[in-house]
Amino acid sequence: MSSDPRNPLNPLNPVQGDRRDPRVDDLRQQLRSLGYLDAGVDRFLLAPARDTRGPVALAARSSVRVGLLGGVLLGPAAAIGLGARLPGLVSGVQDALVLAVYLGVLFILAVTAVSLLMSIGATGIARAPHDARFARRAAAVSRTAGWIFSTACLLYLTLWWRNANAGFSWAAPAWTAFALGVAVAISLLLGHAQRITTLAVLAAAAGPAASLPPAGLRSWRIVLAGGAVAFVGAAALLVSTASADAPGGPDHPPLSVVSNGTALRVVAIDGFDPAMYDTFAPQLAQRFVGIRVRLQAQDTSDPARAWTTIATGEQPDVHGVRGIETRRVAGVQGRLATGGGAIARTVRAATDLVRLTRPSVASRDERRAKTVWEIAEEAGLRTAVVNWWATWPAPPGTGIVITDRALLRLEHGGALDGEMAPPALYEQLRAAWPGIRQRAHAAAAARFRSVVDPQTATVLRRSAELDATIVGVFLSLPDPGRDLDVVYLPGLDIAQHALLATPEGAAQTPSAVAARVDALRSYYEFLRDVAEPLMTPVTRTDVVIVMQPGRVQTPADGVLAMFTVPGVDMPAGVRDAGVARVEDIAPTLLQTLGVPLSREFAGGVVRWFRAGGARRYVDTYGRPFTAPASREGRPLDQEMIDRLRSLGYVK
Repeated sequence: MSSDPRNPLNPLNPVQGDRRDPRVDDLRQQLRSLGYLDAGVDRFLLAPARDTRGPVALAARSSVRVGLLGGVLLGPAAAIGLGARLPGLVSGVQDALVLAVYLGVLFILAVTAVSLLMSIGATGIARAPHDARFARRAAAVSRTAGWIFSTACLLYLTLWWRNANAGFSWAAPAWTAFALGVAVAISLLLGHAQRITTLAVLAAAAGPAASLPPAGLRSWRIVLAGGAVAFVGAAALLVSTASADAPGGPDHPPLSVVSNGTALRVVAIDGFDPAMYDTFAPQLAQRFVGIRVRLQAQDTSDPARAWTTIATGEQPDVHGVRGIETRRVAGVQGRLATGGGAIARTVRAATDLVRLTRPSVASRDERRAKTVWEIAEEAGLRTAVVNWWATWPAPPGTGIVITDRALLRLEHGGALDGEMAPPALYEQLRAAWPGIRQRAHAAAAARFRSVVDPQTATVLRRSAELDATIVGVFLSLPDPGRDLDVVYLPGLDIAQHALLATPEGAAQTPSAVAARVDALRSYYEFLRDVAEPLMTPVTRTDVVIVMQPGRVQTPADGVLAMFTVPGVDMPAGVRDAGVARVEDIAPTLLQTLGVPLSREFAGGVVRWFRAGGARRYVDTYGRPFTAPASREGRPLDQEMIDRLRSLGYVK
């Protein structure tokens, strides 16, 4: 190599060969003599001063190290808070660790940017380095930057702790005090890091002639006193913000049942036109005692959201299921609910494109309110639910849960991945599955054999086979003897959507529409016949039928009907009982079963012959927390997406 001093690669070149700035060496000596480098954190933050060329470069590199501290300390705290706000996102320790890494990276970038701006901005405030007041001004500016940083971090950590514990505040004083102490320590550490970084940048900009304040013990006494004040302030903030949300009682309050000895079977029919009611259930009206209620129109365009509202008696903002389609974050088993609108679609498309997220389906983990069957089970009643939206993964418990993924598992076989509970039921249904499928296929093929149009016939047979299969699974469950059965039948909605929905801007001829409407009328007859075993009341078992219009463009009315066996003073026939809201269904069912009602319910009780008696209340049913479901088999995520796409639920 040439020894020419003008050669830029020559190590003797004073410009290119030695990248160290003498001002930085002087700065390190001055900071060391004043006690700023005694702590390991200080040495970590100011390590870039060894080869930094100037104050801006020093600010950039030191801010990155402040960002690293912030990411390591704030990432796990953010993961805890995010898991509390979005319970469906975190399903285990692995999910929490992955989210902590993701959020840690975000905090590294955010804290680095804020630290850099504060450090460089401070140089414009503490000017006049040769002024005798520079040391005092630099100390004040750096100290202010540190306290601002500490305060912001403490506010963030306190509010996350409040959200993570759903307002339980000082119900566990030792644990809460420990958490706040950790929050204060993290905040003070990051504030100290920002103070040191700001002071170092100020000194680098001022040069060796400027004098700096010593570290001194007095500053640490102030920090300790400030920490105590911060702890008191954080505790006051936690108590004041949590008081409004405090549950005011045990998480799972005891529920005493005052039963009238009558069980309920709830049959949910999606895609039902109220105008078809009189032709759908004439036999029920002639043979049994019934009450019919008109349900006020609501948005039923997304069945997962609409039917979860019915099951919980709460609005989507409360129960948490906002749509069929959700997103799964890469490396995380849990799911993230996504909103609608152009911005949400753009974000989903972008994150899917870079493989950060992928489509998934709404699950039980996202739900933040208990369903009717969960409340009844906690009250000691025997329950079963079949094919309801957002029931997967099935929780361990005494009730029977055949989730919205159970049919897929029975088709594909293999070990359970939470598709039904109790797990012992799986072998029984697998043995019955071939017969269930064969009977459903034969019934659908026989009923629609005369349909001329091949596309219409295919749609009707597919929907009919699905409904017949669900009914067959329900009838294959162990001997009833239960207090509450709930079954969801989606076939009519699937057929209606496939036959009548048109591409945007397109229109069908009147004759084509008329033919498809006639085909749908024939499906009502099939559904009435195949579901007759479910919709026929028997002694000590009443039937409730919930009918919603399905995925229609504009909100439409639904129907709620209840039938019972005639008695001496109850002649057969159906009477209208007015209008109700869908939020009234859940409290009405629980009142009929004799279960106390929660004061948190958004609806009331529909007045009918089985919903009388004294009303009893509890403050809350508590959060729907259960132990993790048993999940050993291969997840059927992609198969579920493909099934819903083929049925027109997702695109």
